Amino acid sequence: MTHSPTPLRIAVVGSSCRAAVACLRRSDVAAVAADQFADADLRQMAQACQLDNYPGDIPAWLATTDATHWIYVGGLENHPDIIAAAAAVRPLLGVDSPALPAIRDPLLLQSRLRDAGFRFPETQVEPPSAGRWILKPRRSAGGLQIREFSQPTPNADVVYQRFVPGRCFGAAFVAIAGKAQSLGVTRQLSGRKWKAPQPFQYAGSIGPIQLPQSQQQQLQSLADFLVASTQLQGMFGVDFIVRGDELWPLEINPRFTAAMELSPVDVMRLHLSAWLPEWRSEHPVRKPTAPAIGGKLYLFAPCDVAWTESLGRTLQQTAAEISLEIADIPMAGVKITRSAPLLTLLGSAAELGIVSSRLRNGAKRVLQRLIADK
Repeated sequence: MTHSPTPLRIAVVGSSCRAAVACLRRSDVAAVAADQFADADLRQMAQACQLDNYPGDIPAWLATTDATHWIYVGGLENHPDIIAAAAAVRPLLGVDSPALPAIRDPLLLQSRLRDAGFRFPETQVEPPSAGRWILKPRRSAGGLQIREFSQPTPNADVVYQRFVPGRCFGAAFVAIAGKAQSLGVTRQLSGRKWKAPQPFQYAGSIGPIQLPQSQQQQLQSLADFLVASTQLQGMFGVDFIVRGDELWPLEINPRFTAAMELSPVDVMRLHLSAWLPEWRSEHPVRKPTAPAIGGKLYLFAPCDVAWTESLGRTLQQTAAEISLEIADIPMAGVKITRSAPLLTLLGSAAELGIVSSRLRNGAKRVLQRLIADK
């Protein structure tokens, strides 16, 4: 006789929870959420709240919920003290704070990967004397606060990293029982080319895409090594650059990543399988209507915006005219300052080029309509 897994209620916390909650819903798992925005569409999917003191209020909020477990999403890995405090309140289905330095610290990661024969951009604490370098926070997230190096900074919480030219990608994996399983690769959209306010800021993803076999083998070897040498378990992401046939890892994200909602694989069921043996299955559940190629693009406010339900309906209609949807929709009455996150465009098509073009056109039309209606 087989037994159904025990019903779960997962609390999702992080800077923006909508994508993770949407994936939990696809897996028929109940969720509650707390983040910096608590957007309107998130509130339609789950009981959600906006924390006045983010991330400091997370442990206290978690204690008020009826969640059976919790997971964290973007940015919270940079607050190990908050993770530790929250893990004392409810069971964490994710990498706990003691294991994070080996995964997140760029200097430790450089040493570990290079010693194992993998590439990693030269990274140091001393200002460089020649060449092209970037200045990067030791606790980075979403490409924020990364900039080209021009002069030294007294900030001890940054590193100098040699710039590696190439195309940016993100790979999704799940580690189950000590083995890394690929969930797909996406092309990363970032920087001012995609209208992000900062030069290296993450703006979205398109995929899944297929890498050449040699690069996929390099990526799988890297993931296998990371799982064997750290405490990675469940979902994790690898940001990397492809230069020629070379693969250069940049950062490891020990959690659900923004691009994972584009995956045709039931990522949350696999994540639960990694932590709860009763959820394990030999065959991952796939969405029956998965698009060939999916895309998401963050839009940032071109000016100060006072959000209204009427504006939301207008922009939703504008996006729909070119087969796109909007997500991460602000609550009515919210005031959004210039360059802050505005909303997300979502779409799909048969080819990567079509998705890319549609997202570009959609962004242009939506922002033009926004300014016209302001």
